[in-house]
Amino acid sequence: MKGVSHLKKSALVIINPSSGKEQATEYEEQIRETLQDAYSEITVKYTEGEGDATRFAKEAAENNYDFVVSLGGDGSVNETVNGLAPFNNPPKLGIIPMGTVNDLARSLNIPMKPVDAIKLLVSGIETKIDIGMANDDIYFTNILGIGSAAKAIHHVDSAEKSKIGPIAYLKAIGKEIMDDHTFPIKFEMEEHTWEGDVSVVLISLIDSLGGIKTIVNEVENGDGNFHIFAFKHLNLTELAKMTPSIIMGKLKESENVQYFKTRQVNITTSAGETQESDIDGEQGPNLPLTLKVLQQHITIISNKA
Repeated sequence: MKGVSHLKKSALVIINPSSGKEQATEYEEQIRETLQDAYSEITVKYTEGEGDATRFAKEAAENNYDFVVSLGGDGSVNETVNGLAPFNNPPKLGIIPMGTVNDLARSLNIPMKPVDAIKLLVSGIETKIDIGMANDDIYFTNILGIGSAAKAIHHVDSAEKSKIGPIAYLKAIGKEIMDDHTFPIKFEMEEHTWEGDVSVVLISLIDSLGGIKTIVNEVENGDGNFHIFAFKHLNLTELAKMTPSIIMGKLKESENVQYFKTRQVNITTSAGETQESDIDGEQGPNLPLTLKVLQQHITIISNKA
């Protein structure tokens, strides 16, 4: 009777055909072959535009699929999560990383080579991860940014990302931090309230930032907390001063950084100020924001216990 349970299982594979320098479609056959012994029903859908992955994932959850696989970059994963997260018991999630940075996959030790990540879909470890919720209807897995550097990230040209990878983000951020514009911000947390002038705010759920895992060592996905790093200034001089802290994973100890850990936070700025947010590399809503952690809300097949 052991095989009977397998016959009832269904999997949806969501492929972003433009990811991986447009090589994503080459892996469909291997995915089907890998999943066929564990899942009797395998559906493959290709995204054609923004919001498709969210819609596909939502339909899978509504139809009681057991497993959803996202093949693409952090943006594709974010869209897929936004389709799954509104449900109390969503399907498990598998990731085949083919993006520019792949921060969530890196944080979960998922192989960067698609062929190895595909094998992991049936041999990996079930890991429950936290999901961030912004304003009750937007979900994220990685990081939320506020400020000029965050604004620069979601204006990076797609063609440039494909051509030079993470360097495209560094170029964009480098241009912005030359200005070192600061703005007033207020964090109202469960524990206390803090307000002051900052240049950039990074709110992280995972320990990989820009493809580097040493920057925010204090972050442990699944601990139920946002890890907030508020930079008082972010210019070339301050960045040089912070470099040792960044390399050693002690960013929160920098004199230029205010660090907070909290399960929920209301974020506001002064009247007349307009501050954009960046959520998992995509443009998010302007301030004010209300953020909450949905602890261990989604199960991902990973390589991390």
